[in-house]
Amino acid sequence: MMLERPAGGPIATMSAEYDDFGDVYEQCIEQSEIARRNLPFYVRLGAKSPGTVVELGVGTGRIAVEVARRGKHVIGVDNSLRMLDACRRRAAEAGVADSVHLIHSDFRAVTLAEPVPLVTMPFHTICDIAEPSDRAQVLRRVADSLLPGGRFVFDHFVFDAELAQRYDNVPHIEAEYTDPETGREVIFWTCGIYDLEDQRIRVVAWSDELDRDGVLVRRRYRRYTSCWIETEQMLAELEAAGLEVEAVYGDFDGTPLTEDAAVNVWIARKPS
Repeated sequence: MMLERPAGGPIATMSAEYDDFGDVYEQCIEQSEIARRNLPFYVRLGAKSPGTVVELGVGTGRIAVEVARRGKHVIGVDNSLRMLDACRRRAAEAGVADSVHLIHSDFRAVTLAEPVPLVTMPFHTICDIAEPSDRAQVLRRVADSLLPGGRFVFDHFVFDAELAQRYDNVPHIEAEYTDPETGREVIFWTCGIYDLEDQRIRVVAWSDELDRDGVLVRRRYRRYTSCWIETEQMLAELEAAGLEVEAVYGDFDGTPLTEDAAVNVWIARKPS
């Protein structure tokens, strides 16, 4: 398995905030309902692709390795070296290291050797690109990376004003698990601070490690910035990048998009 950086100098970076989440990411994913729903969708999609699959935000390889196990070549892009290290280990353990090619880059800088028929960006990753000008640049890169008729498939959550008001600046437990290295119980908390004007969420997260008596032994804080994107806004951004919307669903099972949908699942196509 290769790990490369884009040619032409240092990696351009928006943020490598997810490096700080490498030790808790897998445990949180295991307890995430959205992760359980999106996995079969993206794996089926990748397995049916007629060529190489590119996954932007490959993370620890949860999806990419399953696609590779079905005989596909996958290019995984991420700006977190810690996530890429975990992806490399997962691919090796699954016996598909030769089928997973990793690129360390943020999405604005990555350049492929040749265009591909499918680019994916699972798990609301597009919401981590909070600046619209950065998203525009990423979408142009995606369009350039696709073959004519190729598809860009991704998802993002739908903003719910009532939920935002309820959870704004309110800590809640995201996951509870036992640390495999220390054997300690860990409680992982998150707290989102909503900026309604700029459509951004500043997330402060922390993990509490407890001893056998439930006494706090260690607390570690992490932070990242996310955003939400309205449906019409996303449509306009895709069209500005030269991508045509083939379909948009309200879930990963092809449910039609409705006003009460919690997620948008987009299938965009580069014109032939």
